[in-house]
Amino acid sequence: MEKKFKKKMMLLEFIKSRILIISCFAVSLSAIGQNEVSNIVIGTRIIINSEVLNQDREIQVYTPPSYDTSIAKSYPVLYVLDGQEYFLHGIAYQDMLRFKDKTPPFIVIGIKTDRKQRRTLFYQESERFKAFLIEELIPYVDSNYRTAKEKERLYFGWEMAAGLGFEVLADYPTLFSGYMLASPTHSTDKRMNTLSEIQNKGLHKLLFVSAGNEETWIHKDSDFLSNLGELRSSHFAFYENEDHYSTPTKTMHEGLSTYFNDYDAVRLRTLKALKDYGGIEVLEEYYKSRGERYGLSTEIHRETQHFLILSAEKENNMEVFENFIKRFDTYIPTITRDLWINRYARFYLKHQMNAKAISLFNLGLEKFPKSTLILNGLGDAYKANGNTDKATFFYNKLSSVEN
Repeated sequence: MEKKFKKKMMLLEFIKSRILIISCFAVSLSAIGQNEVSNIVIGTRIIINSEVLNQDREIQVYTPPSYDTSIAKSYPVLYVLDGQEYFLHGIAYQDMLRFKDKTPPFIVIGIKTDRKQRRTLFYQESERFKAFLIEELIPYVDSNYRTAKEKERLYFGWEMAAGLGFEVLADYPTLFSGYMLASPTHSTDKRMNTLSEIQNKGLHKLLFVSAGNEETWIHKDSDFLSNLGELRSSHFAFYENEDHYSTPTKTMHEGLSTYFNDYDAVRLRTLKALKDYGGIEVLEEYYKSRGERYGLSTEIHRETQHFLILSAEKENNMEVFENFIKRFDTYIPTITRDLWINRYARFYLKHQMNAKAISLFNLGLEKFPKSTLILNGLGDAYKANGNTDKATFFYNKLSSVEN
């Protein structure tokens, strides 16, 4: 009897445990069901009916987030051959760096190519593929998107597509403004000899060529490519720790960084660094040129202003600090963190410039009415100025905020 009772209780416990497990699973499913799930879509797929190639070609198009809002702006365009492999590389690069103003936004065009067809189109029938680019694809992109056209048009290719890049540059020197060629193959004597003929044509371009470990066939051309004098800059990068299949990622990153090297905000962290750079006039010229190229403000970048002002404060140079504050008259009103207002106002206090400290702290109070840094700073500033009533008022206000 007792054994039957124990078995019955064990059975009940087993059933209860299973019910609990099922209930928890059901709750989990319910929670999952309440979450929103959707696909991530990057870019647009377009089919172009090519009369030159006598086939439909699939094109991938990515426009940066600002494209739909900056309707008067034109954009650089990066053409990526073998888009089925490398289309996302150009997108990832700018998504990673755009928010810190280290690269401009740009359009990415991925040209998808069948693995078997590419061996023909990028070499034996390269004339047909070049005609497709020149007569059909590029005109389509330029007429349907706000592009900077040949002024800012980039070519990226790997392996046979990189070898084709030499031919495109040699035959049509003004078609693209920059080339990034990873692990090029089929760099024949004919292609290289034709490429050498672009010397003395005053071209203003980038040629960035890379090779991975054991890609010895490229090394014979490295000296020639590195010294192709009429290009804006010619680079041959040897990646000892990369192979034939891993070079594209680094080539894309370093090639784009080199091409857009005049876009990054200058960060000078000491007053000596400013002097070594050439002084404020050279800095102003840099931003003037940058603004004209990319359609941006020609004023010195706010981040550059920040580091210059900070350098003067850190080096205790009030004269230079004041000069920067006057020159960069929009910087202080647009500060977004109370700690910087507190820091610069206390710099004034340190130099017994109490009125300017109080003025800056009051600006901070408008922006950050509950900031303990600002309230305490106002108390200290009024105390230093001999106004004990106002000092007490802000100390009391500070206590109420802290409590």
